[in-house]
Amino acid sequence: MWSKRSWSKRLWRSYLRSAERMMKLFRIINATFLLGSTAVILVLISLFTPLFSQAVVYLFTLLPLPNMPSTAMSTPPTAYVVLGGGLTNDHNNQIILNSYSLNRARTAATAYHDLPLPIVLSGAEAPWLGQWLIEHGIDGLISENASMNTCENARFTAKRTPLYHVYLITDSYHMARARRQFALNGINSTPINAPLPVRRDWMEPAKNLSHSRRAVYEIAAYLRDVIRPQTNCRQAKDVTSQQLLTPRGNAAKTADD
Repeated sequence: MWSKRSWSKRLWRSYLRSAERMMKLFRIINATFLLGSTAVILVLISLFTPLFSQAVVYLFTLLPLPNMPSTAMSTPPTAYVVLGGGLTNDHNNQIILNSYSLNRARTAATAYHDLPLPIVLSGAEAPWLGQWLIEHGIDGLISENASMNTCENARFTAKRTPLYHVYLITDSYHMARARRQFALNGINSTPINAPLPVRRDWMEPAKNLSHSRRAVYEIAAYLRDVIRPQTNCRQAKDVTSQQLLTPRGNAAKTADD
């Protein structure tokens, strides 16, 4: 009789311990769900404010660059490199710089007037960038017309002219990915951020969302470059020096890839 009661007590205690563990597990799951849901909601809300895009830009500045030759690390910048941001058409259906490229040209002009250095124009937009800069009294231009994406910007710039350290001009979202590609090709870079066409504004959720979309795109593109580099990036040996100098009439009319 005593043995049966003792066995029942042990069974009951085991049941209580199991129930207590299950309750703790349910509390942890519930807390995790609540925290996760709150985090997701906050992130979604932040997409419509300047916070998300500003945080992404800040985190991009913390990313390390690949190792570069000691010469690239020890020499000062000797040129500006302007990356094209796309082309568009005007009301007369003439090809012109889009707002991304135009802001980069303006940024290059301002930097050049502060410190005159050779300017390297990289991408299919190079002839239009060059024309704009010439019209604004700037010479010393070196064009690389063959590249179609950021990876080719870096490879073909390195082939076009010997450079170790440059001032790199693009927008702040694109900068981390561009600097990484240039570092992979032995070129150190000091960033000069060109503004985006649309400014952040706490009172303009739609404008903030456009920045957030740009930030998300660059996060995905950066991860792609690191994990699975794009296959449409030609090697420097795939293009001739003459091709680097030859403007292309059928240039892409979109923001940089």
